[in-house]
Amino acid sequence: MATLKVANWNIEWMNRWFTSDKDGPPQLKPSAEIRGVTDISALATRVANVVRAMGADILTVQEGPSRRSEMALFVRDFLDDGYDIIGPAAKGQQKLYMLVDKQSAAVAGTVRVEEELGVDFDDVWEVDIDADMEVDDYRFTRPPLVVKLETSTGKSIRLITIHTKSKYVHNGKFMWEDPLRRQDFVTQALKARRRISAEAMRIREYIERCLHDDISAPLIVTGDYNDGPGLDYFERRYLTHNVAGMIAGSPFQPQFMLRHAFIDVMAKELNFTAIFDDFIDDIQNRKILLDHIFVSASLFWNADGSRNAEGLIEHDVFNAEIDHNAEPDSRQHLPSDHRPQTVTLEV
Repeated sequence: MATLKVANWNIEWMNRWFTSDKDGPPQLKPSAEIRGVTDISALATRVANVVRAMGADILTVQEGPSRRSEMALFVRDFLDDGYDIIGPAAKGQQKLYMLVDKQSAAVAGTVRVEEELGVDFDDVWEVDIDADMEVDDYRFTRPPLVVKLETSTGKSIRLITIHTKSKYVHNGKFMWEDPLRRQDFVTQALKARRRISAEAMRIREYIERCLHDDISAPLIVTGDYNDGPGLDYFERRYLTHNVAGMIAGSPFQPQFMLRHAFIDVMAKELNFTAIFDDFIDDIQNRKILLDHIFVSASLFWNADGSRNAEGLIEHDVFNAEIDHNAEPDSRQHLPSDHRPQTVTLEV
């Protein structure tokens, strides 16, 4: 057996650390060019310290830089060139990556999967996004990154990292607080949630095809789902989906359901990955669980029925890299606006 540790982290807007693509080879920007950041190099160092402290064999990253060469600069200059880079996937300035520890004793090899089992995450599919009862061609805002991981013990594991469409509505708080514009906000928010639901269903379709092909297929699904447990305002009132629950699967097919790596073992007060002001429910500094690691039953359980997957939200290593000299509301203060998570497995 080998011990495999997988980490997941949304590293807030990494792309903003780097000079523009049109300016040639990547460099870190002068710190003054990023609002709220007083020292980009120091921030990158603290992010790297979190990565090292977690000691994961593989780190899946959301909101990575737009160019692979920018991620390579970060790995070279701040992580001692100790990681192989897979990716990027997705479009725009928030991309998906996997970093693989070059010294990992558990990872024997990786192969990126571009298309499999009739699912191509870069392609369009038909779905009714605008609720007009007509299907339209739709594609992922940020297509998932899929890798087949070969362990040193000969096990093949599919590792999928995702970052679903954001629920963000521009000027949303002002629209919500203005009685004349609130309905416009609701309309835009519901459209975003329908898009997230479409993406979650497509991901779930791929998961089910993997499990139909092999009921014991080992799967790990990490990422920023932009959703968590419980029903939010829109799910309660407008019958939108709970995205994390959709990806996990249906209780009517329990053998196909994915298991959450850490939600049941974290203390209630620590079961969050982000803190935001919720202007809809009027809750300041609301602690929410947006980021998740799911694993298939074949990885979650041992043959004797004991638990194999041990998950954790890595609050301690995150908190160790908070800059207490920085303004609390500044970008310099925290390593990211999301806390990282890990799962450790015997494979």
